[in-house]
Amino acid sequence: MSTWEEELKKYFPGYLLPSAGHHALTREAASRFLDRITGKSDTLKLLLAASALAPVAKEVREFSRELPAVARVLPSRTEMEQVDSAGQIRGRLDVPGTFRKNLAGGPPRIVSRIRTRDFDLPENALLVDVARRLTQVLARLEDSGAFAKDTKRGWAQGFRGSSDRIRHTLDSSLLREVSPQSIEARHEQAARTALHPAYKLALRLHESMKDIESSASVDLHGLVAAGALLPLEESVRFELAVLIRLGREIEAALGPENLTVSRALIEKDRSHVFEFSANGNSLRIHYNHAIFNELGARDRGIQHYFGEQGRFRPDITLELLRAGQRVRAVIVEVKYSDKMDYLKQGYQQALLYRAEYAKDLSGWPKAILVVSSEGAIVGAPRREDDVVAVGWSQWVPRAVLEGLIDGFANPNP
Repeated sequence: MSTWEEELKKYFPGYLLPSAGHHALTREAASRFLDRITGKSDTLKLLLAASALAPVAKEVREFSRELPAVARVLPSRTEMEQVDSAGQIRGRLDVPGTFRKNLAGGPPRIVSRIRTRDFDLPENALLVDVARRLTQVLARLEDSGAFAKDTKRGWAQGFRGSSDRIRHTLDSSLLREVSPQSIEARHEQAARTALHPAYKLALRLHESMKDIESSASVDLHGLVAAGALLPLEESVRFELAVLIRLGREIEAALGPENLTVSRALIEKDRSHVFEFSANGNSLRIHYNHAIFNELGARDRGIQHYFGEQGRFRPDITLELLRAGQRVRAVIVEVKYSDKMDYLKQGYQQALLYRAEYAKDLSGWPKAILVVSSEGAIVGAPRREDDVVAVGWSQWVPRAVLEGLIDGFANPNP
């Protein structure tokens, strides 16, 4: 039996995508897919950011250390500006200029020459542009929680400190004097030949971040396949492993004869992930989506007494439809933890789902708890229990699988 990480790596995201998505994904489809598996918006941008920075994580950290150093010796052009005033010398007196000015008539004037420094060199413009974009990308990653536990995401180790250093340097150094510019080939060439290592690091990061806002040169399917799991917490990844195995086991149990399998996670106006159809019956699997229109006692009470409109949302919901009408449903609650108290709370939550949606939960089982911890579940599912608990290594038990598909081929479940 493979571990859940091995199984997820093998089948994600291919098993969740329609066949058309195996070869090409539009930006819209990729965005919809990622938003739906994470439950968050703008996940594609997060993935693009993570995929851009993960290969150059070392350079990100080096850049954050080199940026304050180059800011202290920021190169510039020196220019002489001629100014005139009434009786005041500013900078160096320009004797010939003063003489000519006064020969021309008018009130007496003093002409001076002031030395100014222009920091708007093309290599500086690229340096600042990269620093500003990098702070935005790092902020997006930080908001996603990618920095919460660096030990879980080695590629992001130290990114919070890097982000703080870059932001502080931009706000407190001569880099403030560099005007924003549209980066062109001349800026890249200037950075390529600049002496300080910060410029070459900036150029490397600039090249890595080019594709974050554009899908024109991005293999979105490859990107999703390679990196979609990267920003996800282990708990979400385990949910996906449970979801994928459930879909695969049901498909195998139903058999290929006259069976139509639809994977709808990237389709508009579809709440389900899988749909298995045959002989007028459909078995749908929903992920992280509330499908019951009628509020249960828990939701009604929360809305009435606390004014909150959020819904009780199961991790996974299966529903059997006949002629387009739901005839039964099953809830699956997923818990990733080794802590026994937390897993027991998961079982209690599954019991609460059983009570909340009693009207729609018929047949057996009515609710299932699936846990990641090996050895936490010591008893096999019992038919007399409406709510059963299963460990990953036993998922999906034969008896439970038969209960889930009961009624698909049998018109009287």
